[in-house]
Amino acid sequence: MKKIILFLTLTLCFSGWASGGPSDWSIAVIPSSVRLDPVTHRVYDAPYGESRKADELLSSNWIYNGNTVSLKAARGEYISFQLVLTNRSKEALKGIHVSMQPFQSGGTSFANAPELFLEWSVQVKTPTTGYPQATLGNGWYPDALIPFSAIQQGTVPPKGIWTYPLQLPDFNNRIENQRSQFFWVDQYIPFDRKQAPPGRYTSTISVVIDGVTKSIPVQLDVWDFAIPNENRLKASLQHEEFVSTMTEKEELEIYQLMKRNRVSVMDPTYKPVLTQKAGGNTINWTAFDRRLKKYLTGAAFTKQYGYEYGPGYGTPIETFLLPFDVYGKHETLGWPDVGKPNVERNPANKAMYTDVIRQVRAHLKPLVNPKTTDLTVYLDGLDESYFPEAWDRMKYYGNLFKKEYPEAQFRVDGSYNDTAMKVIDQSISAWAVHTIDFDEQRMADYTKKGVNQWLYGPMIYESKVNSWVGSSTFTDLPLVNDRAISWSVWKYKAHSWISWGIGAGWKAAWYDTETWKSANDGGHDNGNAEGYDHKKMNGNALLIYSPGIIPNVNVAAPSIRLKTMRNGVQEYEYMRLLAGLDKNERRVTPLVNDVIGRPFGDQSVGKLDVWSYDPELWDRKRLELGELINQSSKNK
Repeated sequence: MKKIILFLTLTLCFSGWASGGPSDWSIAVIPSSVRLDPVTHRVYDAPYGESRKADELLSSNWIYNGNTVSLKAARGEYISFQLVLTNRSKEALKGIHVSMQPFQSGGTSFANAPELFLEWSVQVKTPTTGYPQATLGNGWYPDALIPFSAIQQGTVPPKGIWTYPLQLPDFNNRIENQRSQFFWVDQYIPFDRKQAPPGRYTSTISVVIDGVTKSIPVQLDVWDFAIPNENRLKASLQHEEFVSTMTEKEELEIYQLMKRNRVSVMDPTYKPVLTQKAGGNTINWTAFDRRLKKYLTGAAFTKQYGYEYGPGYGTPIETFLLPFDVYGKHETLGWPDVGKPNVERNPANKAMYTDVIRQVRAHLKPLVNPKTTDLTVYLDGLDESYFPEAWDRMKYYGNLFKKEYPEAQFRVDGSYNDTAMKVIDQSISAWAVHTIDFDEQRMADYTKKGVNQWLYGPMIYESKVNSWVGSSTFTDLPLVNDRAISWSVWKYKAHSWISWGIGAGWKAAWYDTETWKSANDGGHDNGNAEGYDHKKMNGNALLIYSPGIIPNVNVAAPSIRLKTMRNGVQEYEYMRLLAGLDKNERRVTPLVNDVIGRPFGDQSVGKLDVWSYDPELWDRKRLELGELINQSSKNK
């Protein structure tokens, strides 16, 4: 079959990189799948294959031939690229203004304009512990994406005060000897075919400095198909007390940001007010409902709450962790509190716990559709508990919830061997399988037993010591890792994936990349591992940056790594669509195997080449999937 790779076209009016116009600054375009150091122009994201020099990438790459850039997209998804502004003089560039018009085609134009972000770079000073070979090393990494609503453009300050003027070097980022500034462009393609008929659309992105304008015409081809509006993969970031402790305004911002990027929020610490008395338990749902009803019904993702457009419009949250817990190994109390393990099964305590389960189920049943929102029981008190007493408790509670709350999944997290699974496999319905102990055949066996399995943990294993975290993301590891997890779900037929952490250290992270660090910690409860007496993790468990830290930036900033996760989720939907059209995986499988080897488990330890690190190859496979779907849809 002929494979057509047609790109979104960007043509330079003033030939931003090559020639013409004032020579003290230039513009170029690079794909969203690579990162450049703003000082050295080092290309980070082709680390284990053929090295790419920045000058070559800026003058010509797989979406930009020096004159034009091209890209294709389906309805219902985001498509992205990066604009690079390079200063070729010794003087600072001030009064910068960047703009882009809505895409148009004939008499049709997208109702939503391109979303522009200023890329904020963070400095890695020490490579992530445990990855001496896999790390991309020290340097400045573009990561936080600041919405242009927080940036002051042009030459006239709003209200006469400059707090974040658009300049190069960046006024607030404070990067010594900064050569280039990067801008992220996100375009959402409307889901409704009437709003985005298939065909070619055009726009223009412009940069104005000191009265000089350099413009790039943009050409976008929209395929004649859409990925689902809802997030069917339900990939999730779990972070205890992250959103539940926020103000309702801050909470809404985070839920909408994550919905827009097709990644779900999991926080098990939302609890109604429970009063336990000898005569019975009473639950006050007033505050709980006020905060959460809009998420459970999908109203939070409509114009009523300021969500004007985007993925998942009008759909409820994809996952919800129920408020239950039990007495834990760190002496945390259960919800409801029925005491320690030696008394929790007493008839009176069991009756109390059962009564609360029934009350919660009765209240949530009219609010939550389990076909669209996965209801999950996650008992934090038994999280990653590797001893027989804990397994017996998992079995007990799993059976109790299976009887009293059949619509809910009972999930355990961690690396459980066959001895443990023999105890619990008939009592659980979901398992966050830590990637270090992943085994393809075991996964298939437990899937047959009705256990939904979520991939959980780091993506690559230079050694087993890398298993000491539950987050899949690191700033100084290849960007493709955050994309590959969704492809791996498809390859291994997992239920979905979970990564721990949404905004760990999200306030300090603007200036300190080491979001997770500790001394005398080898990642295990019983001493150090493989000679490491500390850990310093760059960007680990951090996908968004806090508002209120950088002057004028009063909104949460997504990261490039979150956008990359989003892209992987979108591509998973491509695979689902093509397999559905074909009624088999004959054409999907070879495309996936072209980029994914055999990640996770013992087979991957010490091997970095578990998938391709060539971003061009990944982007090409996405286009091939899209072309196959587009052609098959026409044939149907």
